[in-house]
Amino acid sequence: MAKTIKTVIFDWAGTTVDYGCFAPIKGFIDGFKSIGIDITNEMARKPMGLLKIDHIRAIAAMLPEPISEEQILKAYEVFEETLFANIEQHCDIKDHVIETIAALREQGIKIGSTTGYTAAMMERVLRKAKEHGFSPDFCISADQVAKGRPYPYMIWHNLMQFGISDPREAVKVGDTAADIAEGKNADCWTAGVIMGSSELGLTRAEVAALSETELEDRKAIVRAAYYKAGADYIIDDMNELLDVVADINRKLAQNAARKLLTPGPLTTRPAVKRAMLTDHCTWDDTYKAITTSVLNDITHISANDDYAAVLLQGSGSYAVEAMINSLCGKSEKILFLVNGEYGRRMLTIADDSRRYYECLVFDETLPIDTAAVKERLQKDGDIDVVVFVHCETTTGIINPPAELTKLAKSYGKKVFVDAMSSFAAYDIDMPGLDIDALAASSNKCLEGLPGLAFVIAKKTLIKRSCGNSLSHSLDLFDQYQSLYAGGGKFRFTSPTNVLLALRQALDEYKKEGGLPARRKRYLANHEILVRGLEKLGIRSIIAPEHQSYIITTFELGNLNFAKLYEALKSDGFIIYPGKLTSMPTFRLGNIGDVYPEDMANLVAAIEKCI
Repeated sequence: MAKTIKTVIFDWAGTTVDYGCFAPIKGFIDGFKSIGIDITNEMARKPMGLLKIDHIRAIAAMLPEPISEEQILKAYEVFEETLFANIEQHCDIKDHVIETIAALREQGIKIGSTTGYTAAMMERVLRKAKEHGFSPDFCISADQVAKGRPYPYMIWHNLMQFGISDPREAVKVGDTAADIAEGKNADCWTAGVIMGSSELGLTRAEVAALSETELEDRKAIVRAAYYKAGADYIIDDMNELLDVVADINRKLAQNAARKLLTPGPLTTRPAVKRAMLTDHCTWDDTYKAITTSVLNDITHISANDDYAAVLLQGSGSYAVEAMINSLCGKSEKILFLVNGEYGRRMLTIADDSRRYYECLVFDETLPIDTAAVKERLQKDGDIDVVVFVHCETTTGIINPPAELTKLAKSYGKKVFVDAMSSFAAYDIDMPGLDIDALAASSNKCLEGLPGLAFVIAKKTLIKRSCGNSLSHSLDLFDQYQSLYAGGGKFRFTSPTNVLLALRQALDEYKKEGGLPARRKRYLANHEILVRGLEKLGIRSIIAPEHQSYIITTFELGNLNFAKLYEALKSDGFIIYPGKLTSMPTFRLGNIGDVYPEDMANLVAAIEKCI
């Protein structure tokens, strides 16, 4: 079920009351005047939003000469005297606040608040605001928590008060950069309001006296300050807040947590997604070291030091094309073994590259027939390379890599494998089988994110491939030279955030227990899924002995895929359409961050649909 906004947490002066936030200004000026220092309005406003003693200290830090703690406390004492003398004169409710809060409450949204005022100051503000028709459901002051803004503690108290555990169900609304920082540090949504704000710092009369151009220029300065602070939304006035909440609810629904039961992209662990939240320079030695570690770890999942992994920016098909065009000599003849859509895609690559090839095409519901391959190899001595898909994602069928490789090698052929869907879930012993090259990607059984593909190939083969590729961008030799001679430097812009996610995904792979543990989980997922759907009369189109435990294609029968898809989506599951043309089917993947209980829940959801 999609989350929605459950609370809006407002600031006070400059946001909901005190147009222009003037109550504290005279106090700050008087406070510093009492110790013989004149400050400007701009200096008085700059740290606005902080606990007021912290605000005094922040102003003191701007002075050309340091002042003593005794002077700071004296300035604060006078500030308080001035503030208490005039604070009740500045409790006017800002435009559109009353009606906006009423509309939020009609949606069941709680009204919280935080402030840089002390609790003693807020006693007077709360009383006056209530007289004017504004009373939040909860109010906490900066002196009632360990630290005030920009720390998130006041917001956390609001969330605890309302029983909200997810800060993404909260919006913080304020009129200063400190308000935005407070919201960001609490990881809730943030909105900065411009008109009547401390950042704008104008009275109503001063606003009215400005020309339209002058006002827009002043507003642009405030907008830039909020944007720099990281505000999610910037609004002119409070009457825009309901649209903000509606847009956030739309985003929350759009990005609701779902289980992707597809062959990729997959449901990924939170740690993998969080790993993307750092920016890196591709020339930096630290980043290049991360890249090198990824290359080494990928290589050693299926190969040894006689092989090297070469990363490519793009989807899995980029790696397949790079493998074919870089590692096949221009005059070499290729034999493609095809029993699905991804085998046919390789034929398109070969056609577009004007490669010399033959193909054997098999039934999509049956594995590649080794006898037929042997017959072709016996008849055609010109074949140099044999290429096939290990797990054909079209159906989920598994082709026999050991038998096919040993057969091809017995005739002295090179062997290239598209292991896109099987890498890191099936044991592919490249050195033991003498596989020459393999293509895969980050967003399959490694459980990373889309955007990085790779080829693992014999180093000797890569080094002999100079000049083979017809593509500059997909030249494996050039990419290999850059990555290894350059200490982890991509030739062209690296997808840095995707690579960081892949680094974390590899760490998660090791943490789980590597291939044995991942295979065990995927097997359990598959068995629960297949058994459960069989009980509902929904059968796999592939015989069990040829079926992978990665993705399974089921007969659609009388079910309407579009309706099934939408119904399951509403239950938090995303499924995949079939690719077969001979019969209506749908596909279910059981890889990614999904577990047996997820499969059981999926079966129950499908049962409910039918």
